[in-house]
Amino acid sequence: MNSSILQLTSQIEAVLLASDEPVSIARLRSLLGDDVQSSDIREAISTLEADYHGRGIRPEMVAGGWQFRTAPEHAELIHAMWEIKPQRLSRSSLETLAIIAYRQPTTRAEIEALRGVKVSSQMIATLQERGWVKVLGRKEVPGRPHLYGTGRQFLIDFGLESLKDLPESAQLMDEDEIQQMVMENIEQHTDEHEPEESEESAETEEPEQIEAAGG
Repeated sequence: MNSSILQLTSQIEAVLLASDEPVSIARLRSLLGDDVQSSDIREAISTLEADYHGRGIRPEMVAGGWQFRTAPEHAELIHAMWEIKPQRLSRSSLETLAIIAYRQPTTRAEIEALRGVKVSSQMIATLQERGWVKVLGRKEVPGRPHLYGTGRQFLIDFGLESLKDLPESAQLMDEDEIQQMVMENIEQHTDEHEPEESEESAETEEPEQIEAAGG
């Protein structure tokens, strides 16, 4: 290996260790200089992967960038050291997050149509505060409801390079069926005002444990 690649490998190692978020190839090029080729950066990263193979930390591709993360097999040890409690979601929150992840962009009414119950504003707000869900825009239908999708933090916390890395899932329901259910829900609640699913009710459900990837 030539000295220039060795130096580049050392520089990239320093950047990744110092960064608290994944660093993309484009960002590395902007830091290292445009004269550095993307192919050289990838070669340097491959060298890092080999150097850190089998060690306690390793460079991993996540959310479109590279980041040093602790090895998954040591997650329990790291949690014990920092007294980290695994993040927990109620079953209703987990269902809502899954629907948003697989059907994005999607509206609250569409989520409710799939779940069969009202979705509380607080539940959506909690997912947004974690950076797992964000507003992508508005749907061009009467009322112009918000369209929800997953945020970059969702990829980081769940150790995904992109949404393509989500586990395979059968289509939850086709678009026509969802629209039909949405319209039925609207008609059903025209003269009714059902209370939203509260956080208190969500807390009574058996929580589903969600552990973010080690990092």
